[in-house]
Amino acid sequence: MSHEYCGEQTERHIRLLRLLNELNVYIAEETELERALVFTGETVRRALGAGMCVALMEEQEQNLQVWVDTDREESRYCFGLKALASERQVLEDGAVQILYPQKQSVRVTLLPLHTYGTLCLLPIQHNEKRHGVLYVFHEQEMVIEGDLLEFLEGVAARLSIAVYNWQQQQDLQYQRRKLQLLYDMMAIAADADKNIEDVLELVHRQIAETFHCSRVIIGLVDEAGEKIVLSNASGKVNTKWAGSLTLPASVGGDRRHEEAFRTGLPVVVKDGRYDERCGDAAHLLDLYSGVTVPIMYKDNPLGVIYADNKEYRRFTDMQLQFLTAIARQLGTVIMNVRQYEHIKTLAVTDGLTGLHTRQYFSERYAEEYASAERYNMPLCLVMIDIDDFKKINDTYGHVVGDNVLVAVSHMVQRQVRAYDIVARYGGEELILLLPRTQLEDAYRIVERIRMAFRSLDFSFLITASIGLAAYPYHAQNKEELLMLADDAMYRAKHQGKDRIKIAKNKLGTV
Repeated sequence: MSHEYCGEQTERHIRLLRLLNELNVYIAEETELERALVFTGETVRRALGAGMCVALMEEQEQNLQVWVDTDREESRYCFGLKALASERQVLEDGAVQILYPQKQSVRVTLLPLHTYGTLCLLPIQHNEKRHGVLYVFHEQEMVIEGDLLEFLEGVAARLSIAVYNWQQQQDLQYQRRKLQLLYDMMAIAADADKNIEDVLELVHRQIAETFHCSRVIIGLVDEAGEKIVLSNASGKVNTKWAGSLTLPASVGGDRRHEEAFRTGLPVVVKDGRYDERCGDAAHLLDLYSGVTVPIMYKDNPLGVIYADNKEYRRFTDMQLQFLTAIARQLGTVIMNVRQYEHIKTLAVTDGLTGLHTRQYFSERYAEEYASAERYNMPLCLVMIDIDDFKKINDTYGHVVGDNVLVAVSHMVQRQVRAYDIVARYGGEELILLLPRTQLEDAYRIVERIRMAFRSLDFSFLITASIGLAAYPYHAQNKEELLMLADDAMYRAKHQGKDRIKIAKNKLGTV
């Protein structure tokens, strides 16, 4: 062996050690896995003039997520593929394979690698746990042994550390995000001023930021249990699909939620184009991969979270655990918020008529009167008393009397505007607040109500005595306005009933 050859070998050995040391320093400081992969690919290219790709194992189905680095930027991509014979041997045995595809049968998941002269497969493993496969490929046939093999084994060992650290970092980040999100959800649920929409907005934003999905949709099952109403959505949503999904047959044949509700587990879609559970939704939504997580409460489906992508993207066990934990907590929060809202509604709603209670009306009246004073806006107050209501109860019974109260209440609600406030003031008396309304306009509304009494479907005629007072024309404070409206109502009753009386101001004029 010549001195010149030995010198070349020594020089190559030193160069490989130097490159390996540079890689070691870079990986020790780099926290982003993709940048570590890029630098590793550059190192392999500088050392051997070879290309490199990395396949990481998916945790659910032992598929491979492949990252490719060549001289062309567009050659970097990720997707899920089944491990074939050559990869499986590396993953099972942890042994290096040196293959010559042009001379022997090679079964690897990346078909383009079959055209290369040399292909070296090395395990990416840490503490005897295999994380994936490192592929090194060269157009020419080359002998990989000695210091070259040691170099590639060193590259694989350092990549193993990078992958392990990245996975640990990802797990820690998801745990931290999960705990913070759970805390924020509980804080919102405990805030009396918040509602379900606030919780959904928080969860939607956090999932979108955490997983960088093309589209995140949260839908809740309606009270009838017939539809999933899409409450939040990001990304482009096809108008044919937006709004709601009808259960059990959904638009576009998308039945992912059915399996999620039936099993109570996330439904992972690897490729929506070939997954029959997606139906036509893969085309309508440009769906490639995604996960559907049920929102449950004590085995009852409350809704669903869709996290979809327009390209292949794997979901790790930690990510699925994150989504499942959030969905489970979201189910509890939704039920708590709904129960609180129900209790709050009962507190401000009359149990018989469905109108607001007197207490609620008093609070809103104070707010609207203060606003009218501040902005110099008109405000009208109406008192309505059903004529001869005691006689109706005595003649037809209290059940019929209750039916009359309910019918009158519903009729009045239909006659007023969305921002008007109607309440049961006591017994057979109703009170009506008309914000930002002039006296003349209020009178037309009240006359319409008085005439509508005649159309109520009972075997006897129902009428009402009505009093109307306006701010600032009749009174200069809210107590006086209420008193004048009440006084006008009693004048209507004493002067023959079935009529409207307008309040008198301090000068005695209407």
